[in-house]
Amino acid sequence: MTWNPTRREFVKSSARAGGALGVLGAFGSAACAGGTGDPLRILILGGTRFIGPHQVKYALDRGHEISIFTRGRTEPPFYHDYFERVEHLIGDRTSDLSALEGREWDAVIDNSASYPSWVASTTELLCGHVDRYLFVSSISAYADFAQVGIDEDYHVGQLSPTEAEDDGGYGPRKARCEQYTRDAFGENAIIVRPGLIIGPGDNTDRWTYWPVRVARGGEVLAPNTPADPVQNIDARDLSEWIVRLVETPGQGGTYNATGEVQQFGDMLEEIRGALDADATFTWVPTEFMRAQEVAPWMHMTNWTPPERETVGMNQVSVAAAIQAGLNFRPLADTARDTVEWWNSLPEERRAEPRAGLPSARETEVLAAWHATD
Repeated sequence: MTWNPTRREFVKSSARAGGALGVLGAFGSAACAGGTGDPLRILILGGTRFIGPHQVKYALDRGHEISIFTRGRTEPPFYHDYFERVEHLIGDRTSDLSALEGREWDAVIDNSASYPSWVASTTELLCGHVDRYLFVSSISAYADFAQVGIDEDYHVGQLSPTEAEDDGGYGPRKARCEQYTRDAFGENAIIVRPGLIIGPGDNTDRWTYWPVRVARGGEVLAPNTPADPVQNIDARDLSEWIVRLVETPGQGGTYNATGEVQQFGDMLEEIRGALDADATFTWVPTEFMRAQEVAPWMHMTNWTPPERETVGMNQVSVAAAIQAGLNFRPLADTARDTVEWWNSLPEERRAEPRAGLPSARETEVLAAWHATD
């Protein structure tokens, strides 16, 4: 791939002149950075698991040239024909970045780093060779969720003075990764903090449990009350918005990137309607579930008790991201697409869900709950 310095100089000068368009701007479906009509060269660190394939497809559809840097061990779950059109760079973020040396790109999307040393090494290597660096962080970077409406200025977790950087908790590590990105790229650093990512390709099953369970029908154990808050973002909405962010010179900053707040009962009703399922919902109080060793997040996936230190976990402000062009498809579409994708998986994969309440255990807890009547 031959670098075009004239275009690069134009992109930089446009950013300095303040001529950057909005994230959505007046672009058509094949729009590129700065409205120049030229394709961008985008490097994706990671790219073969959940959000990466959606990014690859969307970016290629918009005319960009894509390189992905991976260990070469994971096949993408879909869009295989798209991956035939990308440049595959093989290496390891812990020990071998040689495939990135001496190269230049317009933008980097860092999907794969949860360890500060990874970001420190890639930003050091790529600084001066890349215009913009987008780091996919997490709302877990916040120190706590003790209030509703947390925005991007809320305090983040900190590694303790005695902790090695890569040995701390997930949230503080993500926060340190963010700082390394800002230190290296300044106003050209973009930090995206997703909440729970959902939709086809989910390799955690944390939200997939719900549409799959509702589709099966019958009495469904549901957590606490229908009014409890929930926030989700479809992987495609997140991925497409990330590509639009890096298309725009001067589009730096930090953004929470999860869905708008919804009530859990409304979410389940939308899923039921989308799937035309005959499920019914039995809402079991938090304390009873705890007594039955039903765990929030693991068994009652997509749910945390809206109380004390987790009161704000599913009520994070996404106003800044919406202002920057993040939009959301109907949940019904996500539910239908997720079930269609799930049903396409091998039977042995579907037989061993990675999250959710096992069917036999659900039956036991519901029986115990009804026995209290």
